[in-house]
Amino acid sequence: MKSNIILIVVILALAFACNKKEEAKVNITSENSGTFFKKKLSNQKLMDSLENRALFNGDTLAYNELKGIYYIGGQKVTGLLYYSLIMSNKYNYKRASYDVYDILTHDKKVLDDKTKKMANDYLKKSR
Repeated sequence: MKSNIILIVVILALAFACNKKEEAKVNITSENSGTFFKKKLSNQKLMDSLENRALFNGDTLAYNELKGIYYIGGQKVTGLLYYSLIMSNKYNYKRASYDVYDILTHDKKVLDDKTKKMANDYLKKSR
């Protein structure tokens, strides 16, 4: 009797263990990363939150998310410089100092001597 119960338990355990599990489904869309980040860029609530956390709290994670959105969304030069300057000057965030340098030297053809000096100062500050 006892062996029958054990046998039934073992059979049930094997039956449940052998059930094929569903494979994880991968969501594939035709949307590229630029489009995805442009949507984030137009999400005013998200952008306000990230901007406030970066500017008023020195939140480096919020700054880096902003950076990703601006870079991939195609707004690196026009959108990120302000936040990079604040994060570099107010919070002494070295990565932001490098970003200021990177943005200012983006187009070397139009780079004048004063801007080049300022860019190099931020490059030094980033080390």
